[in-house]
Amino acid sequence: MMTGVTTDANRRPHTGDPFVDGHNGTRGAAMEILSPAATLEGAAEHAVLLELEVQRLREQVARLQAERATLRWAIEHDELTGLANRRLFNAVAPSLLRQYQRCAVLVLDLNEFKPINDRYGHAVGDEVLCVVAQRMAACLGGDLTVRLGGDEFAAILTESSIGDLPDWHARAASLARQIAEPMRLTGETLTVTASIGIAKGAGDATAAGELLRRADHAMYHAKTGGRPYAMWDTHLPARPGPPHRS
Repeated sequence: MMTGVTTDANRRPHTGDPFVDGHNGTRGAAMEILSPAATLEGAAEHAVLLELEVQRLREQVARLQAERATLRWAIEHDELTGLANRRLFNAVAPSLLRQYQRCAVLVLDLNEFKPINDRYGHAVGDEVLCVVAQRMAACLGGDLTVRLGGDEFAAILTESSIGDLPDWHARAASLARQIAEPMRLTGETLTVTASIGIAKGAGDATAAGELLRRADHAMYHAKTGGRPYAMWDTHLPARPGPPHRS
């Protein structure tokens, strides 16, 4: 006779497996039903994470753009003076010279610079170059001012360079006077002068490189003739060799 006592043989063991059906012991897929509040909370958290990622990417793009701008500036400018360099001159001079009917290329070379470098050292020489660069930029306004290398500078002059002055001669003379102003550096009063050459353009097809060569030719004659500036023209004697760099 059977009794109502449940033995170990017919007692279903407890496995602790959440996927086991409590009635027949079979395994099945467990389904979690989320409440509307939990669904909204998850969506809001996802939106916050997405916005943070978008912000991170924006900041990364901004950093890369700033680094690119810094690198491009360094490529196109003189590290010491901050002026444009020869690379930038070659890139923008053709379009600037075509844009203006009255324009010119100027080349400026310093006199008495080497003795300063030799006596006071390169650090003081660098300060002199920076002062000259500042004076050129202030005198020539918004026009492109360039350090070609060493103690040689250049500029592209447009109508804005003349201002109230009558012509390029007056602009060159004014620039020469400003460069020759004494400068107080490291407790010493130092003076350099400039030899300037100018080659006029006329918005024509004359290459920027050719105008630079003519301006350098005129500068050489100003230097050898002891004059502050000279204008290039076809009557200038041929240049026998590279100019003396003082």
